[in-house]
Amino acid sequence: MFDREEERSFKNNVKDVACQNYFNRIHLDGMDPNALESAMSEFETGLAEALVRINEARTLESDDDKSYLLTLIGLTALRNPDMRKNIRGIADGLGRMHIAARLQSPATYDAGIAEAKAEGALPEDYDVTFEEMKAAFEDGDFKIELDNNALISLEFQLLDHTIPLLHKRGWHLLRAPEGSGGFITSDRPFYLMWEEPAMREGPLAPGLAMMGTDIYFPISPTLAVVGAFNVGNTVEDVTDETVAVCNTTMPDGADRQVYSPDHKFRYARTREEEPRTGNQLISDKRFLRKR
Repeated sequence: MFDREEERSFKNNVKDVACQNYFNRIHLDGMDPNALESAMSEFETGLAEALVRINEARTLESDDDKSYLLTLIGLTALRNPDMRKNIRGIADGLGRMHIAARLQSPATYDAGIAEAKAEGALPEDYDVTFEEMKAAFEDGDFKIELDNNALISLEFQLLDHTIPLLHKRGWHLLRAPEGSGGFITSDRPFYLMWEEPAMREGPLAPGLAMMGTDIYFPISPTLAVVGAFNVGNTVEDVTDETVAVCNTTMPDGADRQVYSPDHKFRYARTREEEPRTGNQLISDKRFLRKR
C-alpha cells in the first residue's frame, strides 16, 4: 500500500483496504439496517467467482462474467466517498435555491409548508414561521444534509443509467506479459479520460456518455480493461511499456492510496518517458501533490 497522506508505503490486511464502516447501512422502519449489506454480499460472492473465471480464462467471452465486471465498474464509479461528497454538495446548492424560492413571500412559504405536510415530508405540528425561517436562511448558519437512505437511493438510480452506457462500450482486454511487475490499482480504480491525450490537460471534463472517452479499469495484476464507444471487444497481449503507461492512471486518480502486491511495478506518463519503479512512487511529487 502506498499512502499519499502518510507519505509512506507499508503492508496492510486486505480487509482494511479501501473500506468505510456503515457505508451500506440503511434506516427504514421494519427493515434490518444491514439488509443492503447482505444483498451486496450475495452479489459480491457471484462477482468473486466471475473474476476468478476471467483471470483463469484471460478473456471476456462469457457474457455473464462480463456483466458482473461491468456492474463492478459501475458500482466503483458511483458508490464511493468522493461521489457522496459531490452529491451532498449538489443537494446543498439545490436545497438553498429551493428555500430561497419558497421565501419570496409569506404566501409562497405557507403554500410550500402545506404541500410538504400533505406529502408527509413535514410533521403536522411543524410550526416554524416565515420570519423565523427567513432569518435563519439569511444568517446562513445551517446545513442541508442527506441521510444514508437518500444517498444510497440516488446511487442506485444513477447506477440504473450507468450500466447501459457501460454495455454500449466495446471492451479491450489488456494482458500483462509474464514476469511483468503487473497492473496496480487504487482506492479509486475507475478512471475516465479523454481518448485524445491533448484534451486530458484541457478545461473540459470527460463524461461517461461522451464519445471520444476511455474508461480504464484494472482487474488484477495480470489483466486490465479499456472501454470505448464505437469499438469491438478485443484482447491484446501488451508490453511492459503499455503496462507502465496504464499504471500511471492509478496514482493520478487515487484519492489517497495506491495498491500493489510489491514494489516491482513500473509506471510512466508516456511511452517516451523513462519508466519509474514502484519504490519511487512514495517520493514522486506528482503522487504526493494535493489535488
